[in-house]
Amino acid sequence: MSTTQRSESINAFFDGYVSPTTSLKQFVEQYDNALKSKIEKENKADFSSFNSNFPTLIDCHFEKQLQQAYTNEIFKLFQDELRGMIYCNLAFINSDGPICTFQVTDILRGKEGVLRKQVVFNVQHNGLEFDIKCSCHLFEFRGIICRHICKVLVEKNVKEIPSHYILTCWRKDVKHWHTYVKNCYDETQTIEQKVRYNKLCAHFSKAAEIGVESDEKYNFLMNCVDKAIEELMDNAHGWPSHSNQLISPMILEEDHEHDQSKFSTTKFLTPLKVRSKGQSPSKRKKSKVEEIISRHKKKKTQMKGQHTS
Repeated sequence: MSTTQRSESINAFFDGYVSPTTSLKQFVEQYDNALKSKIEKENKADFSSFNSNFPTLIDCHFEKQLQQAYTNEIFKLFQDELRGMIYCNLAFINSDGPICTFQVTDILRGKEGVLRKQVVFNVQHNGLEFDIKCSCHLFEFRGIICRHICKVLVEKNVKEIPSHYILTCWRKDVKHWHTYVKNCYDETQTIEQKVRYNKLCAHFSKAAEIGVESDEKYNFLMNCVDKAIEELMDNAHGWPSHSNQLISPMILEEDHEHDQSKFSTTKFLTPLKVRSKGQSPSKRKKSKVEEIISRHKKKKTQMKGQHTS
């Protein structure tokens, strides 16, 4: 596992589970425990983001919007930018039609609040298309709006940020694809949902293969799917629990028992010793120093044998 020294994220993943003395058999078992712990932490973080919110700092409209959209961890990072906005000074430069150029002077501070230097950033705001860019490029690198853009948004009294400035990966109302992968740590209800999801994807894939054969089939399939999505999103619709419309609970239970038995009966055995390629270590040609040390050890063992006899 020496290659993990190049990646701190892998070291953090195995922290507390794997040590330099861990054998291969123990590593496989501990990897299973580490994965289970990671899934539990992700579920707790999702639950916390859905059921609690951090209080706002400046009580502006776009901060409340991001409070409802971002996960708690990402919203805390965004609030760090709002705090840094205190050290920013705004100055209007010029305007070219709908495009306004601002100059934001940011006071960078070091440890213990020591003043380091002042840096000037240029922010361009297009009020017609609502396109805003900053020369620090924080949004391009991290996907979070920087303090300089926030300063301009407060100055322009912007109430709502367009959706393309809120990345999908940071939203708490989006279900990520990896959460649909079935594993042995899910609850029974979650496993049933993932079984339904996998079966629906298989049917949709088969329908897509047939639908691309002609424009008529494509238009028919798209109309059916759009109509089905509208009916599924209608919460007032009463859904009958017929066996031919939903997945049979017996099938789900059998799949769950099969998965549980597969994971419970799996045993990790110690790998067999295999002779390595090349010359045997005992027949390897030794250096002069190794020969002197080996002769010295033999003399010591012989002297100990004579002394005991």
